[in-house]
Amino acid sequence: MTETGTIRLFASDMDGTLLDSHNHFNQKKMKQVVDLLRQQKKHFVLATGNQAMRINKFFSPFDPQGDVISMVAENGAYIQKGHQRLHQSVINPIKVRRIYDLLQVLDTKPTSAVFAGEGSSFAPDWQESVQNPKTQIFFAGTISDFYPNWQAIDSFYQITIPIDKISLNWKQDSGQQFLDMLENDPLLTGLRTPTSGFGAIDIVNAGADKATGLQRLANDLKIPAGQMAAFGDGLNDLEMLQYVGQPYIMPNSQAELKQYFDKSRLTAADNNHDGVLDTILAILSR
Repeated sequence: MTETGTIRLFASDMDGTLLDSHNHFNQKKMKQVVDLLRQQKKHFVLATGNQAMRINKFFSPFDPQGDVISMVAENGAYIQKGHQRLHQSVINPIKVRRIYDLLQVLDTKPTSAVFAGEGSSFAPDWQESVQNPKTQIFFAGTISDFYPNWQAIDSFYQITIPIDKISLNWKQDSGQQFLDMLENDPLLTGLRTPTSGFGAIDIVNAGADKATGLQRLANDLKIPAGQMAAFGDGLNDLEMLQYVGQPYIMPNSQAELKQYFDKSRLTAADNNHDGVLDTILAILSR
C-alpha cells in the first residue's frame, strides 16, 4: 500500500460492500459518483466474484458509453474495460469435467454449484438451488439473482461454452471435503479457490484474482496502483486491498479481513448505509 497522490480509479466489491443486505444500492448517489468521475476523467471498477451479466444488469444504465465503469469479474477470471473484454482466464475443460464428477460423490453436496462462462452459466440438476429455485445461496440472493442466464443440466456435455469460474456454496458445511479432494487430485493443479468466508468457494485458474485484474486494467489505463482506492469486506478482496494505494474495509467486514488493516481504513458507514458511495463522493469533492 503506497499512497502517491490523487485517486484516479476506485474499485469496489459488490456483495456486502457496495450492495446492501437486500442486493440494492443508492441509485441517486451512484449517478452522482459516475457523473463526477466522468467530469474528472476518472474510473470506477466493479471487482467481484459476480458474473459480468449481473454486473451489467446493475450498472450499465449509469454508463451507457462505457467510459467510466469497468469490471474485474468472476474473482479476476474475466476483465472488461468499458464494453470491451480485455481478458478471460478459461479453465481447462479436462479440469472442469473432473470437478463436475467429484461434486457428485461428495458426502455433503453443495447447496449450489454453478459453472460460469461469458454470457451463460450451468447448474447440475441434483442441487437444492435447482430443485427449489427460491433457495438463497449467498447473502439475500437465489441462483437467478446471481446468474441471470443460468441453465439446469444433467450431463457435463450440456456445458457449451468455455468456463472461467466454478462457484460452490454450502449452507451447512464448510466444503472442506471437496477442498481436500481438490488439493490431492493430480489432475487439478494450477487452480485457486478464493473464498469470501460466507460459505462460498470459487474455483478459478491460478493467477486469476482481483489484484491481477486491476493490474491488467491499470496497464491499459496507465494508472499506477498508488492512485487507486479499493473497497472490500471479505478475504477474496485481500490481494486487491493490499495492491492499491488507499484500501478501505467495511465495518461489516469479516473479522479475518479486519486483522490486516488499521481501524483508520474503515469506512464511516457499512454496506447498508452507503459506506462506499459516501466515501467516494467525499474524496471526489475535496
